[in-house]
Amino acid sequence: MSRRTAREHIFKIIFQTEFYKEEEIDEAIDIYKENIENANEADMKFIKNEIKGIMENKRVIDDTINRYAEGWEVSRIAKVDLAVLRLAIYEILYADDIPNKVAINEAVELTKTFSSEKAPSFINGVLGRIVSNSL
Repeated sequence: MSRRTAREHIFKIIFQTEFYKEEEIDEAIDIYKENIENANEADMKFIKNEIKGIMENKRVIDDTINRYAEGWEVSRIAKVDLAVLRLAIYEILYADDIPNKVAINEAVELTKTFSSEKAPSFINGVLGRIVSNSL
């Protein structure tokens, strides 16, 4: 499985967590992971580590979104875009083995597939501000 496909699964899982009570999230994630086809052990390790990292750092990630999404707060951002931002910001802030430009590009591509026409430029702008301010 390509990293792009793995990220798509991560995005879908993170998106789904928005619709569950906190105590139901682990079970929902486990059910989704059971249905991922063509995933080897390395793929599943990557997916699990990314999800765990995003969930553990959600407060910092959301604070980062609130700081850099000019005129927007987490509570007003479309759930699809929020899931994409959480994934990309996690990779920018915490995944040292993933270059920032890869995290941004993958986020924009996910947004083109799953969100509105104007969303890719919003996502790119927010992530660009984060990267330029963290250098």
